[in-house]
Amino acid sequence: MTKDQLKSLARRPRCPRCDFDKTIGNALCRRCRTKLPAQMRAGLEGIPSKDTWIVTRALRAAANYFDVHFASVRRFGGGRRRH
Repeated sequence: MTKDQLKSLARRPRCPRCDFDKTIGNALCRRCRTKLPAQMRAGLEGIPSKDTWIVTRALRAAANYFDVHFASVRRFGGGRRRH
């Protein structure tokens, strides 16, 4: 992931996993973040101020936790959106 991809993920108003509204600056909505173990949440909150590598690793861990194949992380929120 690039820094620009992180910024677009942070600005997105909807959660890429469930399409509920999310707080701007986080990767997932509050509901999806609460389903994750506590140690996994920190990497997905306040993502514009974090290192790209940390957020990418947290997205990979969350995708694995939710049984989403990492190749699908683009749809999960880690890559470019297709229209």
